[in-house]
Amino acid sequence: MRNASQTFFHVKLVAKVALAAGVTAVLCLLVSLAFLTGTNGDSYPVIIRNNSITREEIGSLMLFSGLALVSLIGVLTWLIALYSSFRIAGPLYRFTGNFKTVIANDMNGLIGLRTGDSLRKQESNIMHALTAARAHYAAIDRASQQAAAALECGDADAYAKAISHLKALDAKIRI
Repeated sequence: MRNASQTFFHVKLVAKVALAAGVTAVLCLLVSLAFLTGTNGDSYPVIIRNNSITREEIGSLMLFSGLALVSLIGVLTWLIALYSSFRIAGPLYRFTGNFKTVIANDMNGLIGLRTGDSLRKQESNIMHALTAARAHYAAIDRASQQAAAALECGDADAYAKAISHLKALDAKIRI
């Protein structure tokens, strides 16, 4: 589940985009009205001429206003998507680096997430799984050493016990 700060952050971004769209729409309307209206106190023929000019120019004015709105909102949405993707791509990059580090048998070189990154819970789950896998492999190594030592000493009971422990460890990881 998302924490409250991330949800509030996304709500603020959506509110900013909506506010920018509203302000741009109002500006486009004011510019359109400035181009389409005539001066007050004009005579009837001037009003008729302004009306015909208005009908001729309204299509291009609406097209310009629509393109301005779509362009602005498109750029803002792209920037938000880009910013949000860094909060996901960064942790995925770090997870990949951590897996490569663990494969190289170095638990000390793990890279933590940045403070503002997403996927915190997944990071703790992965770290828990890595710790459990390390403990499991250490138990297998100990049991195999016990079995080898029992075999060298010729102790059949200790060898059987070590082998049964190895089988139990093996059964534990079978899916």
